[in-house]
Amino acid sequence: MSAPDLLTQAEDTLRRNHMDGYTAPSPRLYPHQWNWDSAFIAIAWAHLDWEMAVREVDTLLEGQWRDGFLPHIRYNPKVREGYQPGPDWWPDIPVRVSGQHTSGITQPPVLPTAVFLAGLAQPDERVRRSWWRRVFAPLRDLILCYPRTRTAPGSPLMAIVHPWESGTDNSPRWDFATGGGFKPSRPFRRADTQVVAAAQRPTDRDYDLYYFLVELIADHRYDFSRYLPHTPFAVYDALFNAIWYRGAVDLNRIAAELGEPAVISVEDLRAFADAYRRTLWHESSQLFRDFNLKTRAQIPVDTVVGLGAICGGLVDRTMAEAMISGYLRRCRGYRLLPSVLPDQPGFEPDRYWRGPVWVNTNWLIIRGLQELGLTTYADALSQETLALVHRNGRREFYHARSGEGLGGTDFSWTAALVVDLLRRPVS
Repeated sequence: MSAPDLLTQAEDTLRRNHMDGYTAPSPRLYPHQWNWDSAFIAIAWAHLDWEMAVREVDTLLEGQWRDGFLPHIRYNPKVREGYQPGPDWWPDIPVRVSGQHTSGITQPPVLPTAVFLAGLAQPDERVRRSWWRRVFAPLRDLILCYPRTRTAPGSPLMAIVHPWESGTDNSPRWDFATGGGFKPSRPFRRADTQVVAAAQRPTDRDYDLYYFLVELIADHRYDFSRYLPHTPFAVYDALFNAIWYRGAVDLNRIAAELGEPAVISVEDLRAFADAYRRTLWHESSQLFRDFNLKTRAQIPVDTVVGLGAICGGLVDRTMAEAMISGYLRRCRGYRLLPSVLPDQPGFEPDRYWRGPVWVNTNWLIIRGLQELGLTTYADALSQETLALVHRNGRREFYHARSGEGLGGTDFSWTAALVVDLLRRPVS
């Protein structure tokens, strides 16, 4: 398949999945609007149809809360079936726009970076700045929300409070919590395994924890300070924090273009970067690890998240090269990049975030390597990613050894990031 054919098929997927002002990640499996999915998708729309990128962002921001928080799902009221938990599990949500229904947790804040990149794709400087001006305040509120509402005393790092907030839902990093026997007080129904084989999805034990935490978070009215003493799950996630840092830097770039003061000061960014490296770096693995606030210790599992500082701009070229070369050595013989290193406990090559390759994490690392001038690594990973999609379709994720496409079909962020890799090639 030629690059133009791959591009055409990717665009066709995005157009088919577009509905009611947003692009569903995969209409049967994920029919609503997801936070970081729409951010990745907006990057592609900016290449294909710039006004569609604007609409994708506008629709996502309709679900923003009054304090700037951006939930991981904005529910489409026209979709009554096909995804659980529904909005009934999330009562009393403080949305800005009346009538919106959202979840009560978030996802890695890719949106400011997506808006920055989408703006750069608009050749008319007047149009670009006008759009940036219009969305600047909600993006500023978003970036400032997490330091205000998700930090614990003694650190500027931000905590996630549910595995879904990491975006890597059933990673072995979270086995410390799923093994705790936690169960929700009321029954729940799974819709995902009616669409995708159960062997490729999180287990029922995983879902017991997910729903237990949903209830706990909702019972404490989404207030981190109130539920932190009661939750078994509060983590400084290495990827979430790296993406926040990158988003803050990119939003500062937008602010400079608009003549606005920096949203996060240089001093605060430096303090954050120092805390990130001091708290999350693991010397012997040459990767970053997550930090469990409940045990006050790093979580001893090495995954692709450990490379997140590369995309975040938190490491220099020398450190990034040591990280990526070490990761590649440890997954020799596997497709790139497996979401969990094969030498780690809990690795499963075909189960969701326990080993398979994901295009979004590949893309994040590719762009980070590219910005650091590590173009040989970036180009090789880009070509590997495009070849994987070429051979196996626009799937949700890919078997870590065979490359077989798994999970949802015609997956939007896979299509979207293929578009970006083709329209903005590494070399």
